[in-house]
Amino acid sequence: METLPGDISDFTPLGARTVRRFYANAIARGAATVCVTSAADGSLLGFVMITPDIAALFPRSLLAGPGDIARFVFGANPFGLARALVAKLTSGTATVAAVPELVYLGVSVKARGQGVGAALMDAAHAEFRRQGIPRYELNVHEGNLSAVKLYFAKGLSVARRYEKGGHTMYNMTKELESAPPA
Repeated sequence: METLPGDISDFTPLGARTVRRFYANAIARGAATVCVTSAADGSLLGFVMITPDIAALFPRSLLAGPGDIARFVFGANPFGLARALVAKLTSGTATVAAVPELVYLGVSVKARGQGVGAALMDAAHAEFRRQGIPRYELNVHEGNLSAVKLYFAKGLSVARRYEKGGHTMYNMTKELESAPPA
């Protein structure tokens, strides 16, 4: 899907194979949950990935044992790995708090402006509630205006601004209301 992270992602410099392995392992190992929406013809319109613990996501997805570590070290683009490490260290995001996070939301180009992102946010909120999570965070590039607008519309607020890899980022939070009684 064309919405997978471009050069604005922490993982992109590591190489496409590493990015694919990260997402596949995160889902397969239960470190993250993905909600998807598709068209009548079965084509993917969008997805949202959430995790109850962002601090555990990367280690559980790419570094869960000697085999994982070897695949990561020898499979990642070495220049990209250095670039990602520098971005992490210089942005103050090298250590991550153990908090629930909306990791990624992607909507296909053909589905943008049709409410798919809003529906995926609603699905993420429902899944967080189902998991008993009352509050979550996300990080977004300040310049990603359509995403920022969606997040504000869904009740998120900016907790802090920071610089990462030459980009201004927002760390946003959302307090989820309790699910209405059935």
